[in-house]
Amino acid sequence: MNRLLPVLALVLAPLPAFGGGDVSITELPDRIQVKVGDQVFTEWRHKEWVAPYLYPVIGPNGENVTRHYPMKDGMPGEDPDHPWHRSIRFSHSDVNGFNFWWSPGKEKAGHTTEVRLEKIEKMTSGKTGEVILWNQWLGDGKLVLREKVRLAFMPLENRQLLMDYDVELQAADSPVIFGDKRDGGLLVRVAGTMKVEDEKGNKGNGAILNSRGDKNAEAWGKRAEWADYFGPDASGKTVGIAIFDQPSNLRFPTHWHARTYGLMTANRFGTDHFKGNYGDHKTVICAPSKGANCAACASHSGDYTLAAGASINLRHRFYFHHGDPQSAQVAARYNDYASDTVSIVIRMKVMFQDRKWKELLEQFGAEDFASWPADSAKQGGEALQLRGQTYSFTKDGPHAEADLLAALKLAPRNEAALLLLGENYVNNLNDEAKAIAAYRQVIEITGANNMGWQPLTATVSLAKLYTDQVKLDAALELLKPYGDLSQLPATWRIRLLRSYGHLYAAQGKEAESMAKFREALSLETQP
Repeated sequence: MNRLLPVLALVLAPLPAFGGGDVSITELPDRIQVKVGDQVFTEWRHKEWVAPYLYPVIGPNGENVTRHYPMKDGMPGEDPDHPWHRSIRFSHSDVNGFNFWWSPGKEKAGHTTEVRLEKIEKMTSGKTGEVILWNQWLGDGKLVLREKVRLAFMPLENRQLLMDYDVELQAADSPVIFGDKRDGGLLVRVAGTMKVEDEKGNKGNGAILNSRGDKNAEAWGKRAEWADYFGPDASGKTVGIAIFDQPSNLRFPTHWHARTYGLMTANRFGTDHFKGNYGDHKTVICAPSKGANCAACASHSGDYTLAAGASINLRHRFYFHHGDPQSAQVAARYNDYASDTVSIVIRMKVMFQDRKWKELLEQFGAEDFASWPADSAKQGGEALQLRGQTYSFTKDGPHAEADLLAALKLAPRNEAALLLLGENYVNNLNDEAKAIAAYRQVIEITGANNMGWQPLTATVSLAKLYTDQVKLDAALELLKPYGDLSQLPATWRIRLLRSYGHLYAAQGKEAESMAKFREALSLETQP
């Protein structure tokens, strides 16, 4: 199985026509219009309000798939709430203390905000379309940051469409702090017919599903690689809007501020706000000037600071599709989007850290990482090591050995892979001789008496093996270079003290053994 389709392949490869025509992008006096064939798909509206947004958004059945309000009032089935939830837009509710999410007047936030078009850098029409533009984020009339927006439109079969929405946020001469708030990120407010339920609990016909299997209200605040909001459009046929999170993004996979009344937002600047349930603080207004009653607002532990002159890139892809996530093959579309070698390694790391070992092996078990191109050899070695470690943790010793040896073929002096190989020989393959050889190689590479974690791990592991084999002189020789344990952090002092304790016990030196174990216990119980 080859996952090495570059991300740009979907942009450059010929795609079936949407409605029988190419993408055309036109600058109008008050908006940028995007058509597929002779039909409008969407418009970038930057003069109607204090911030830009995409509206309308025409789905695969020819119906608008985002809420009309407040651009059009009094539409059947729509609730006139949250007027800042304008179809599709990117924003945040605390940027250096300014609430760009509300984009309100002083009556609500005590300040004004505006996102103003600075220039259009590029517009390209054809089989695919692309527009690049620059915005200025202004707080009380002063520049807070500059934003580069890239939108790319890729028609698919049956009037479905992929849309990239990438932003680059640039700090000027001063740092920019994005506060830990739940209201922020790339949002879509779906059509009223697609919502799960309204805020009064009246059931609709829509649904939310994310890549981790969380549904509807359970998807709120959860981290996931993608999320999909789907349900009937005005024609009664089921359609969906999926948003993909690019693995290179900050805090991947992002948290999702997904609400059953029709909102779905990829919010990577909110962290503490998503640790509990939405109901824990839903009556609190989490705004820069009004978050005194919210513990997450007060902690600031999730704030993200962009240094003066620095920038951050955030990449996303929308998939406007027929049917539910399964019939639309949303997971497969996401795999295509995140199939470059760097993205694969990031995804594997996240799965491993989240202990989703079964999912990791299901998705990447058949990948031939060793055959990746030379310029991706580093990523191939990382992937082999991650998969090998996963096999080792799941007690599949032979597969673990094969992957770790393949990783070492690409990087022979990889101490971490050698340590994992040694552990696999001990824990799964019962081959102490090969384990000793792997640990010995780590010490040879790093040098004796090295205080790094790799040689210390190898030393402790070797000492245990030699002690178990009653090769007590060899074990003592290994530990001697670390005789003055006062130089080491407490964690390593404890491990080495225990090694001495076991060694002395094997020698019959009960008093010395108990002294080492007592010293280790004393260190463990210290605050």
